[in-house]
Amino acid sequence: MEYQQIAEIVNDLSTINRERAKAYEEASFLNFIFNLELRGTFALLANQSRQNSFALRQYLEQLQSHIPVTKKPLPQLRFGDLYNKWKEMGVSFSGPNIYDMLKSSEAGEQAIQVIYSNAIAQLPAGELQYLLENQLRGLQNSHSVVIGILNQPQKMPQKMKKSI
Repeated sequence: MEYQQIAEIVNDLSTINRERAKAYEEASFLNFIFNLELRGTFALLANQSRQNSFALRQYLEQLQSHIPVTKKPLPQLRFGDLYNKWKEMGVSFSGPNIYDMLKSSEAGEQAIQVIYSNAIAQLPAGELQYLLENQLRGLQNSHSVVIGILNQPQKMPQKMKKSI
């Protein structure tokens, strides 16, 4: 696979992870979330995406160092197919109340798994595919956490129970 194609995939996934992190950070600070455990969960999900993005950027830097180029390539200023698909999915990780926010987070978690699966399918077996498969497993766990919160209304904050 050509370097440009790999760089596009890595840049798209890194950007998607940064957007997911930002969305969960914003969600954890919303005024209608009074539950510290839920805020903590959102902070952990944001941190997961920051770590994923960092690992992807680190992989790309290592890849660039092995390519004989006279000068370093400029940062990517446009997005690839994976990022465009992500945007078409309309993922928001938000809502007017906790229940709607969790439902949109569940949809967002499903969407990011689809994007990762598409990326993995495009790659030959190797180090990057292994990295993405590990990140995908972590995202699947995150999806399970969100579903777990949604499926246990007795553990949801009182304000959330009223909005269901």
